[in-house]
Amino acid sequence: MSEFENLREEFENFVHTAQSGCETECPTDEELDEEYPDFVRELTAKMMTPAKCGIYFSKKDIREMGRTYGEMIGLKPRERMLRDLISSVHDAQEMERLFDIIKSYIDLKIATYDELGDIFGRSRPFFDLHKEKAEKLKGTFDRILNELKNESPL
Repeated sequence: MSEFENLREEFENFVHTAQSGCETECPTDEELDEEYPDFVRELTAKMMTPAKCGIYFSKKDIREMGRTYGEMIGLKPRERMLRDLISSVHDAQEMERLFDIIKSYIDLKIATYDELGDIFGRSRPFFDLHKEKAEKLKGTFDRILNELKNESPL
C-alpha cells in the first residue's frame, strides 16, 4: 500500500510543479500575438471575420491552403492556424506565392457567389456585397505584398 501512496504523492507533486511553473512562464495569447508582424495581425483580423472579408475561411479551408503551399498546419483555432500559415513564410517571393494561393481560393468563392446570384436572382445584391468585400481583401494582399517588397526581408 505504501508504494501507491508514494506514487500518488509523486503525482500530486508533479501536477503542482507543472501548474505553478505555467502560472508565471507560459505566454498568454496577447504575448504570443506580439510576436507576429503587423501585417499578420491585420490579415488575421480581416480574414477571420466574414463580415469584413465576405468569405468564411473554415479550418479545412486553411489546412487546404497550407497543403497547397506545402505547409502542414495542425488543427487549432482558425485564427491560430491562419497566423501559423502566414508566419511560416520568410521571404517576399514565398509570401507572394502564398497570397496567390489564398487569392485563388477567394476567386473560387467569388465564382460560387456569381453562380448562386444567377440561380437566385433576388439574392444577387447580397452576393454582390460579399464579392465586393472579397475583392477588397484581395487588394489588401496586394498592398501588403508591395510593402514587403519595398522593405527588408521578412
